[in-house]
Amino acid sequence: MNILLDTNIIIPLEDTSRILDSAFAEMRRLAAEQQHCLYVHPMQVEDINRDKNTERKQIVLSRLNQYSKIDNPPVLTEDECIKLGLSQPNDHDKVDNNILFALYRGAVHLLVTNDEGIHKKASKIGIQDKVYRLEQFLVFLRRYSNQPVAYTYTGVKERYMYEIDKSQLFFDSLRQAYEGFDNWYQKSAEKQRKCWCIEDNNGNVAAICIYKFEENEKLTDDGEATLGKILKLCTFKVDVSARGKKLGERLLYIAFDFCVKNGVDWVYLHTYGEEQKTLVGLCEEYGFYRLGKYNQDDVYIKPMKLRKDSLDSLESLIRYYPFFEENDSVQKFIIPIQPKYHEDLFPDFSDMKGSLFESDQCLYSCQGNTIKKAYLCHSKIKSVKKGDVVMFYRSHDRKSIQCMGIVEDAFFSESIEEVFPLIAKRTVYTYTDLTEILRQKTLIILFRFIALDKEIPSKKMLSLDIKGNIQTIRQISNEQYLALRNEK
Repeated sequence: MNILLDTNIIIPLEDTSRILDSAFAEMRRLAAEQQHCLYVHPMQVEDINRDKNTERKQIVLSRLNQYSKIDNPPVLTEDECIKLGLSQPNDHDKVDNNILFALYRGAVHLLVTNDEGIHKKASKIGIQDKVYRLEQFLVFLRRYSNQPVAYTYTGVKERYMYEIDKSQLFFDSLRQAYEGFDNWYQKSAEKQRKCWCIEDNNGNVAAICIYKFEENEKLTDDGEATLGKILKLCTFKVDVSARGKKLGERLLYIAFDFCVKNGVDWVYLHTYGEEQKTLVGLCEEYGFYRLGKYNQDDVYIKPMKLRKDSLDSLESLIRYYPFFEENDSVQKFIIPIQPKYHEDLFPDFSDMKGSLFESDQCLYSCQGNTIKKAYLCHSKIKSVKKGDVVMFYRSHDRKSIQCMGIVEDAFFSESIEEVFPLIAKRTVYTYTDLTEILRQKTLIILFRFIALDKEIPSKKMLSLDIKGNIQTIRQISNEQYLALRNEK
């Protein structure tokens, strides 16, 4: 594959005056072993020339020739810039925009960057699934080579804060960021506050979300009170060693589900400094937006009730997930899924539920932790599109529906280079798996997962004139859909 590396990846890779970080070293080794072609954009020379460290600048420039350069890269005109909604008030933005435009036009398969500004722009123009942070790209490379990815983390548990030893190394970065963190933790524990946590096999915290209820609170220094029931995610952290396992996404899903079941109007959190840029990016993918400042922190908030506004169905889903538009203008489909894939995609509804090993995260793939998932099949149906509702019918054994999704995108492909970068963040399909699947034209459906609060049996489907074996994707009417959703 053709991989474009942003300047913030190139500089630490080529600065020979510093010890090479292990993550960059692993990226270079795996990319070489798998014979990926690493590219730079000609305009990145401008970026490097702005480096005020003269010695480092000369070293990096001298080493650029070991990368392929994009020949005749597409030039982002003013008209295209306006069309895509991009702005470039300075030379730095102009370089970033042209790098993204090369990806947008298909000059490369994906882009690796730790620049949060580029990630936001990629989301704005709809190519965020092709833009990877370094840690995400490492997970991609490991899967591409079919190397097994170890999942050694137990399932999510709700615990009292006093059950957890706060002296663990996991909490060191929080102690450094917040003066008095240990005292705050102790006082919160004494109030019998709770958290959701994921632990490794040694009982150490790998990810945590500490929460509390508020109501009609003033959340920013200069803002008015936010009215309604509020859930504050006081501490939200995934250990560096657990990145790529989608544990943060899993914790967010649980927080959203908790809000729905408890009638919460808003959920919010504080972020601080460079360390939490990844968290900000994750939150923005699920509808959080910056409300303002509280002391030195940025406050990000998300509505937990569906509101009528001018957003289209997909934008509305992002802002208001897990709520979504389901009026008669939205198409509805039933999709058959075999039990083994249902177990993998939807672990909360797996046969492991209620068993002795239910909480053992290592028994599940990372796609079980995701909200954004992917479904692949060889159906020839062409009418599935963004914003549609899909209901997953578990065939063979249960013959029922418990899970559904809202389509983010749907397209046909036989190209491994097109498909693998798009779904690598969502599934654990290996490169070999996908190569076999894509031997024929394949329908790829990218969707956001919604859990149903009750199981819909096949007999209910029969009563609504949804007859015969569900062996391929089948469209149903809005009336049939509403009757299924209102199953008693």
